[in-house]
Amino acid sequence: MNKLKIKRLEWDSAFFGFEVGEGDHYSDYSEASKFDLLVIKQKKDEDICLFDFEKKFQETKVIYDKKLISLDLDSFNDSIKDFDEEVIDKSEFYSLAFESGRYSRFKLDPKIPDNKFKLLYTKWVDNSVDKKIADKLFYTRNSKEVTGFVTLKNNDFFSTIGLIAVSKNYQGKGLGKRLLLKAEHYCMTQNVFNLKIPTQKENVLACHFYKKMGYEINQEVIIKHYWKKNL
Repeated sequence: MNKLKIKRLEWDSAFFGFEVGEGDHYSDYSEASKFDLLVIKQKKDEDICLFDFEKKFQETKVIYDKKLISLDLDSFNDSIKDFDEEVIDKSEFYSLAFESGRYSRFKLDPKIPDNKFKLLYTKWVDNSVDKKIADKLFYTRNSKEVTGFVTLKNNDFFSTIGLIAVSKNYQGKGLGKRLLLKAEHYCMTQNVFNLKIPTQKENVLACHFYKKMGYEINQEVIIKHYWKKNL
């Protein structure tokens, strides 16, 4: 069987300003020298030796999954706002987006500049608000600031949470639960009864929260960053 060549990640390469490729344990790495960063995805953790490259980061991405059932949301409606109905400046979501990405490989890989991480998550908010990558954004706000928000994208058979975050000052007060229940309820109004949430296995608090909310791990993938030496 012929091995697949490394896939050039065009958007990533343009955004970060260096050549980014993607492969797996069995890819053909004969042209690896063309890339500055290789993103290796594996179903199980296996050693891989790449000449002139060194591993700088590793995470396990998990996707949680839940079958949705009918629920009474009346007690949650008052404090949660629909961005389509109550539009605010999208910049109010930026700091919370950075908080949601604090376990992201783009944040924790020491070779990726912090300004690039923040720009990436800023674009994520912008594209969510503009409905390029999200269908809905729900948020909570006090008189001074946004305290939490969640974005989601609907497909024919399931929906996916994009970003979900609660301000540090409001964590542990049930706000994340209310936002997630609001997202679940919206999915069901759209006749979608399956919700997926990607996160990192290393994000122990988030994983515990999703399990508590009835979600189970549907998929795991190990993601490794191999950087060209002396870059």
